[in-house]
Amino acid sequence: MVKDYNLTSDLYIIPYEEKGKNAFLAYFPLQSLIFEINRDAVTILNKAKVRTYRTENASEIKFLESLVELKVLNGRKEPQPYSLFHDSPKPTYTMLLLTNKCQLKCIYCYGKSSGKGIMMPKEIARKAVDTIVRNTVEKKTGLLHIGYHGGGEPTQNWEVLTDSYLYASERCNTNNLRLYSSICTNGIFSKEKADWIIRNINDVAISMDGLPEIHNHNRPFRNGKGSFSAVSRTLDNFNKNNKKFNTRLTATEYSYKKLPETVKFLKERFNINMLSIEPLYVCGRCITSGCKPPPLDGFIKIMTEVIELGKELCVNIQYSGNRLENLISRFCGAQGSNFFITPKGYVTACLEVSDYDDIRSDFFIYGKYDLSKQEFIFNNETYKRLASSQVQSFNTCRECFAKWHCAGDCIAKSPNLLKVTDERNQYRCRLNKTLLRRTLIDAMNQQINRAAPSAEVRPGILVS
Repeated sequence: MVKDYNLTSDLYIIPYEEKGKNAFLAYFPLQSLIFEINRDAVTILNKAKVRTYRTENASEIKFLESLVELKVLNGRKEPQPYSLFHDSPKPTYTMLLLTNKCQLKCIYCYGKSSGKGIMMPKEIARKAVDTIVRNTVEKKTGLLHIGYHGGGEPTQNWEVLTDSYLYASERCNTNNLRLYSSICTNGIFSKEKADWIIRNINDVAISMDGLPEIHNHNRPFRNGKGSFSAVSRTLDNFNKNNKKFNTRLTATEYSYKKLPETVKFLKERFNINMLSIEPLYVCGRCITSGCKPPPLDGFIKIMTEVIELGKELCVNIQYSGNRLENLISRFCGAQGSNFFITPKGYVTACLEVSDYDDIRSDFFIYGKYDLSKQEFIFNNETYKRLASSQVQSFNTCRECFAKWHCAGDCIAKSPNLLKVTDERNQYRCRLNKTLLRRTLIDAMNQQINRAAPSAEVRPGILVS
């Protein structure tokens, strides 16, 4: 008897070279399902991807019926991730880029921070808070998020930082909203400021490049002296007060080979439990300092080693392109939800693009604060172009197994924003796919090992 089978789930076939030329992985990302198959199964599934597959072969039917049971054949067509957006921005989260002033002169600074810099005035910061309060009340989400970042060091504009936070707290109390706060900082500030952050800021991310000689080389004070000791005092204070913090590291051609040693050092010295590692992207001060990213093959090898080391040391090693737990259509909020305010009052979707001297500004800056109207005004066409730049529209990602995890990666790092649907950053693309593939295989093998004693659990189903 001939039976019909229709593929109703997103499917990607991945070569499994570690097992030989006849080994492949069938990956259904939206079902969190992966298992090993042979070349004959690949032929069947590839045909099923194109049209209804019909067979009366008993062994084929047995294989296909197991996929029906797993609800990837002959089921309902699964919904794909998509981030809905309005015709005009309705943000409930703001990131205040309070200043481009900084005590440091990091050799890779994307913002080319200065010793003097521009300070965001209170009025603009408060109006940003008013905007997100209004939208949060309207949307009835109940949660307000205010963050602090910058092309400089946000704590350098301390008066506006604390004022905007207290103002947001007052507005939340008045409107029965919960407030969540975050900051990304270089960690160089007084104990008094640290104590205030400990009491008030929920999520703290510290830029720390690890080993003293590397950190001091990458992140010196403006006078050339090293900043490691100053950051260490802050982290020691956080640990003394049981304040959780995340650490963020930039890997360069100079530093990447010492990443394993760096992870061990940070764990032993500061008892970190999470470390975000990002390879350098050449922009900003890199142009003049000559700072370069790690060579790709070498960085992949080291990152694979570091991820395994992190498991041994109970340090969660994160990289933004290796997010198996995410099923998303956009890499980050730059594609439609970020409401980041620059010191001059521009509204940008990307914290790396804070002024019109950046060649990417026409793509990412979609509004500004109007002093006469005392309100933010938006270019809705620019906003909608950003919000619609989701992975479904990226021709380069159509057949990629990683598409729902890295979502086409960071569009700010695209080779050409005029061709954002057709060109990807090949360095990061290959890095993402290599690390995600390794993470997938590890997750599959872990599940098989857990399932082995029990016949009731199907090996290959990923734990969500």
